[in-house]
This record gives sequence, structure tokens and C-alpha cells, in this order.
Amino acid sequence: DELEMDPVELRRKNFVTKEQMPYVSVMGWEYDGGDYEGALQEALRIAGYEELLEEQRRAREEGRIMGVGISTFTEIVGAGPGKKCHIAGIEMFDAAELRVHPTGKAILKLGVKSQGQGHETTFAQIVAGELGIPAENVDVREGDTDNTPFGLGTYGSRSTPVGGAATAVVTRKVREKAKKIAAHLLEAAEGDIEYEDGRFFVKGSPDQAKTMDEVAFAAYTNVPEGEEAGLEAVTYYDPPEMTYPFGAYICVVEIDRGTGQVEVKRFIAVDDCGVRINPTVIDGQIHGGLAQGIGTALMEVIDFDEEGNHMNSSFMDYLIPTSMEVPNYELGEFVTPSTHHPLGARGVAESPTVGSPPAVVNAVVDALSPHGVRNVDMPLTPAKVWKLMREHGVEA
Repeated sequence: DELEMDPVELRRKNFVTKEQMPYVSVMGWEYDGGDYEGALQEALRIAGYEELLEEQRRAREEGRIMGVGISTFTEIVGAGPGKKCHIAGIEMFDAAELRVHPTGKAILKLGVKSQGQGHETTFAQIVAGELGIPAENVDVREGDTDNTPFGLGTYGSRSTPVGGAATAVVTRKVREKAKKIAAHLLEAAEGDIEYEDGRFFVKGSPDQAKTMDEVAFAAYTNVPEGEEAGLEAVTYYDPPEMTYPFGAYICVVEIDRGTGQVEVKRFIAVDDCGVRINPTVIDGQIHGGLAQGIGTALMEVIDFDEEGNHMNSSFMDYLIPTSMEVPNYELGEFVTPSTHHPLGARGVAESPTVGSPPAVVNAVVDALSPHGVRNVDMPLTPAKVWKLMREHGVEA
């Protein structure tokens, strides 16, 4: 308000532009591309921003307390490149092992572990996309260190950025051996073999091809001279850099004059997590993260009394959002492939929990800004908002 500048314009003036990419921070971290203004523009389009501001103007004339909050953010994920994380005393690689059986079915073993992110689906799809094996024929195994390659595990937002990259790399290793076997079967030079959609063929003769199933069977029954039998590989992937998903969120709230209750009316979320391996899994992770962020902004707090007793140690006292407290999210997709990942993926990670709390808080501050409110600390509970309104002369 003091600058007399729209929040959108303020952000546009301060963005690192896509022309400045790859951008290296003063600490030496290289951002892997990004069109921050483009993501914001998409969020504004979905929201109908100009119409939304007009709706807010009319609401204020009617005495309603309506606010529009914007947040733009980046998240650093994919811990981490050994060349920069060695200070921790450990190389932060991760591992993947892939074996294709004579039946054409495959087993993928990983050093990461799913905690509900959908690894079983996502990583099977990576193998399917790189080898042409149906995803349902890929058995993804995690979590048993006696039977999986050594890895650093799932934390630091590293499943797709590191574990997924390892899966892509090991699958391509297997595909290279499969190419040698296909050349043998087609009686052609390896350099003349091309691969497309699960088929190996001689350049210029796509009608004479060997399927992945045929090559997998030959890997155990008819390998070229000097080549070991079997079709498997393992890789330990050390990422070259972190990856940086980003996004733009717009939140619309309305505040009850009498109770201070904040109701989230709309939430527009545009995320750029690079190439989306499984859009449904990504949308689910965004939905959960937005709910968590709304809870952080409006409800969740740990309180102690003067004697140090925990005041809200159960879900009877510690509130979290339910379906009644969250709106139908309006999601937008923006894709800038990462130059730091073999598939162009950035990962989703905590992005929704990074961008959603400031969007909610900014919306509440915007709603109360005509009354002189410039800041409020989370969580914005009804009691806190009610007290704030009374202190600033807002009548019930």
C-alpha cells in the first residue's frame, strides 16, 4: 500500500527472468531454468484477476471483508550433488538396480522408500517410458536394505529428482545392452539400430523390428559372442545440481465480522515441477500440500501453559483442515523441463506447503488492509483475527 503498487507488479519487478537462466546465486547454486512471470500470468488467467478485483470492490461496498492474496515461490529439492554436499561428510547419491527377465517382465530395486508419494506407479512408468515394458509388468521394490542397493533414502525432497533420475539412468543402461542384442538378432551393426516405443529396428527399416520381449528372451538364450548373458544393470546416481520447482498461488478469503472466522473461498495453484511423469500423482501431492498449508496458516499451533504443560496434544485440541475447510482447488500446469535431470523433472516435494501459507496470510492482510492492518502472525485463528479487527476498529 505504501508503494501504491499492485502485488502482481511488485513481483514482476523482482523476478529473475527466464533470459537470465541458468541463474547462479551468490552462494553458487545454479537454478535450472524457469519462467516465473509466465507461471504467475497463468495463475492470474485462471483466477480472472481483474474480475476478481472488481468482485472485491463490490464486496467491500456491501460491507463484506474479502481479500486476495498472491504468493510466488521457488523450492530447492533433490539433495544433493556430491560436489556441493560433501561438507556433510557423505556423498548424497542414490541407487537403482534393474533386471529384465526372459519373460519381458522387470524388477526395479531402489534406495529410496515411498511414504505415500506413489513411487510404485511413478518409477514403473519411468521404466515403461524408457524400455517399452508395460508399467504393470515392472515390480518396484523398496525399503529392504538386504535386497536393494545402498542409497540415502527418502528425505530432502529427493525421490524423483535423485531416485527417479537413477531409475532413468539405469533403464538407459539396460536399453544399451538390449540394443547390442537386437543388433545381433537383426544381423546389423549396433550403430545402425534405432529404438522407438519398445521396438528395435535397423535405420530405414522400421517394419523389420525386434520387440523388447524378444530381446529380453534372447538376452538369456542367444547373446552375441563375447557378451554376458542377462539383461540388468545398477547405477549410483550423483545429481549434478539441485532442481528448483516453482509456482504462483492466488488465495481468496472472506472474514466473518462477528467471529473472525477466515473462510478460504478459492485457491488457484500453478506449479512448475518440470516434466510431469504422472500428473495424477502430482495433483494428489499438490492437493495434500495445499491443505497442509491452509492448516499452517489458519489453525495449527502448539501451545503450552505457564507451567510448561502441552495444551493441545491430541486432535481434539490440535486442529487440522477437513474437507469442510478447504475449497475445490483450481490447479494450473506450467512445464519448464529441468536441465539438471535426465527426464527434465524437477519434483513436487514441499512446493505446495511453501507457497500456500503466504498466499493465505496475504489474503487476510489484504482483506483487512483498508482498516490499517499490515501484518499478522500465523496461525490466523478466529480469536486472533477477531481481536485484531477490534483493535483496528472493525465493527461486528
